[in-house]
Amino acid sequence: MSTASSPPIGVLLGGGIESTAVVTRLLDAGRTVVPVRINCGLVWDAAESHHARRFCAAQQTDRLRPLIEIELGLQGFLGQHWATTGREIPLTGASSADLEIPLRNLTLISLAVRKLMEVLAADLSAASDDSPLELAIGTTADNCYRDGSREYFDRCEDVLSLEAGRPVEIVTPFLHLRKPQIIRETDPVTLALSFSCVSPCELVPCGRCIKCGRRQMAFRDAGVPDPTAYAS
Repeated sequence: MSTASSPPIGVLLGGGIESTAVVTRLLDAGRTVVPVRINCGLVWDAAESHHARRFCAAQQTDRLRPLIEIELGLQGFLGQHWATTGREIPLTGASSADLEIPLRNLTLISLAVRKLMEVLAADLSAASDDSPLELAIGTTADNCYRDGSREYFDRCEDVLSLEAGRPVEIVTPFLHLRKPQIIRETDPVTLALSFSCVSPCELVPCGRCIKCGRRQMAFRDAGVPDPTAYAS
């Protein structure tokens, strides 16, 4: 990862434990951070946006630039997928396959990089021609999908570098870590401001879905009290 004198680094901010921890660690390291969130019209997006904005507002530093939110409805592409209809939401104990959303990382990374090319144009122009455009994501060793491997991100870098006309780096600081370890190494305020739920009751995590179940289990495995107020 580049040094503190580098251009700002983008972070794909979903609002969960991992992405919020990426932001705070980069800020602690002296980096200027540009958070980017993609609203795909999924059933949890309104709540996720709320919590991402709350998290950003709580950061007391001018090195966190304003949250960029991109609207891209995927209802037509996903059709009757549970993520768009809210029906048959995977509950605690469901398999990882039930949680998969087709082309998820490819869509989010591509859109975030394209927006950062625009937003960071001046910063990148002021840097050397070979300064990379960096996008950090919170993918962990728990990820079992094809689009969550270092090989996948390396291939994305190749294509996106051609698109950007300069090196693009997908930074994965947690790829060798599991969620409980990240929880143990993250400050309590960040943990309390994070949000992980695919079936929220308005803005409140439901406490019953697969994401809430994994969050609860990770806190138990980490030996850290879960600060989340669940609806159930």
